[in-house]
Amino acid sequence: MIEIRRCRSDEIPLVMQFIDRHWQSGHALATSRALMDWQHGGSDGSHDYLVALRGDEVLGILGYIATRRFDPALAERNVLWLALWKVLENTGVSGLGLRMLGALAAVEPHATIAVNGINAGHPPMYRALRYVSGELQRHYVVNPNQPRRLLAVPEGSALPVAQGGGSRLEAMTEAALLAMAPAAVAADIANPKTPLYFCNRFLRHPFYAYRVFQVVGDGHRPALLAIRVAEHDGARALRIVDFAGDPAAIAAIGGALANLMDEEQAEFADFWQSGLPDIHFEAAGFARLDPDGPVVVPNYFEPFVQRNGRLLYAVKTTTGLPVVICRADGDQDRPNRLPGDAP
Repeated sequence: MIEIRRCRSDEIPLVMQFIDRHWQSGHALATSRALMDWQHGGSDGSHDYLVALRGDEVLGILGYIATRRFDPALAERNVLWLALWKVLENTGVSGLGLRMLGALAAVEPHATIAVNGINAGHPPMYRALRYVSGELQRHYVVNPNQPRRLLAVPEGSALPVAQGGGSRLEAMTEAALLAMAPAAVAADIANPKTPLYFCNRFLRHPFYAYRVFQVVGDGHRPALLAIRVAEHDGARALRIVDFAGDPAAIAAIGGALANLMDEEQAEFADFWQSGLPDIHFEAAGFARLDPDGPVVVPNYFEPFVQRNGRLLYAVKTTTGLPVVICRADGDQDRPNRLPGDAP
């Protein structure tokens, strides 16, 4: 008999062992209980993992991240972001992986279910399940005041430079975010985010040093950006990993972003997203990167690989509203390498 249910806290070592043996040896979620608890721990003592059990044997796991974990007020439009999903081969149980996905609806109420960073061969499967699939677009700008150590650029190529806009980036503390009205950056989308979400998801991250900025200026409503620095061999990049609020604010950040890149000595800044209009990026000086083109803006820093990347997604929502997806949605912006003394 196969049992599919949420994972109890005392069973997490079995999940971590499963990841290490059947997904990737030494994976961050197999070695750090602190990261596992932060990303998937529930307040009720269980974890946001489904396990498929036959007796004491783990046959499969399905991790997910619920947006209501970062702000309970999001429960009405709770989004389930599928994470690490693995079923053993030759279990003798037909369709076990899909059975686990179907069981998720009973375990966790939600209005939207999505996955960010799927395998290139999986979109047809998701479309058959009535998901909408697509690809995140990547926009970038280059700092002309830093040497080219991370980028690979053909001789004579014109590179985009941040420009224009009179808005400023105001660094937000936890107290400042908690003082913002919950609806300050509200948007009529299927997966809204709040100041409390940004506080819990980013400023309270146990390993990554995120910074959250409010875009302040005339001509647009408030917006929040989550940014972190990625580094390789002393060269640095700014990763804009999440956004909430008025998309028009993006058009106004060019000058402030150029200043921030100088402050952080960053060679470039990038912004992965789907659902935000290109026109706002263009106004700020961003260019859309062709992942198959001659310009290489590296995406992988843990370990560093000098090549472009792709991020495919699939989403299914009952809200009838548009979805805005950024890099940090789901488990795409999490550590792959942890400090040697990490718990």
